[in-house]
Amino acid sequence: MLAGIIDHLWQSIAFAAIVFVVAHLTRRNSAALQLWLWRIAALKFLVPWGLLYELGGWLGYPVRHTAIPPPAAVADFVSSGLSIAAPALTFDLQPLYGILALILLVFATVVCLWGIRTQLKHSQRRRAEEAARVDADFNYQPAPLNFWQATLLASVTLLTVSLPVIAGATRDRQRRQEILAIDQQALLTAKIAMSEVPDGIGILSRVVANNDGVTIRNINIKDLVSMVYGIGQFEVFGGAMPWLSDPRYDVIVTGPVSVPEAFDPYSLRQPVTNYLYAQFGVSIRVNGSCQKPCKDFESFVIERLRSCPRPLARNACDT
Repeated sequence: MLAGIIDHLWQSIAFAAIVFVVAHLTRRNSAALQLWLWRIAALKFLVPWGLLYELGGWLGYPVRHTAIPPPAAVADFVSSGLSIAAPALTFDLQPLYGILALILLVFATVVCLWGIRTQLKHSQRRRAEEAARVDADFNYQPAPLNFWQATLLASVTLLTVSLPVIAGATRDRQRRQEILAIDQQALLTAKIAMSEVPDGIGILSRVVANNDGVTIRNINIKDLVSMVYGIGQFEVFGGAMPWLSDPRYDVIVTGPVSVPEAFDPYSLRQPVTNYLYAQFGVSIRVNGSCQKPCKDFESFVIERLRSCPRPLARNACDT
């Protein structure tokens, strides 16, 4: 809580400094622009960038496959940026240093808000003078922004909004990568049980995860492989084999799950692959190589072995 307040005040003061630079460079332009710049600077003290950061985490970082990490350059940029934009959270300040930093920032905030208030009054007077001049001279117009001023204003606006969103999305992807690595290791030897479900209950599947394991309801072999390999359903094929789509099963996985709300089915790739091979005689091949991790833009093939220890539901093993 203390670290969040410190970072918010620091970010707001830094944003006010950026607004000061932009306002200085556009001081000869419309007073309305100056007025809105200082209004936004004041509003920033009420609206933390943490909201945009959380929005980025909610949106997520766009990757084709859940096992793909964010680009190293983006991750390094975000780490460097957060060390400047959110130093209290990044470096985990001790309580004493945190309190001292908070006192200094509160004092700086008071000074900053006083300066913003002064600039707001000045901009309001200028706006009133401009309005009176326009009433007196219909042809009078305040100086418009030139190309470089408009580019600067647009760039500052874009970066102010987009950078916290990108940082939140990147951190969320890194967090999910860490959880995935933990769950993959923990579920490597997980116990799996599959039971056939009755016909006529539809085609919708559901995944429920808790700290003790994962339950996948009403899923067929094709969709199960698609889910645990993180690929599309049309990337799984094995010829005209009816057992790919029917029957459907309830899959119960017993094993530790570190963060159930962030569970990724890709962590079940190896145990499900091993289970299908051992129980049903089903082999999963990736470009001809059996039981290999998935790779981008490659076809996934699920093939039946000539014999299997256990017949696959109602279908013959060697169909």
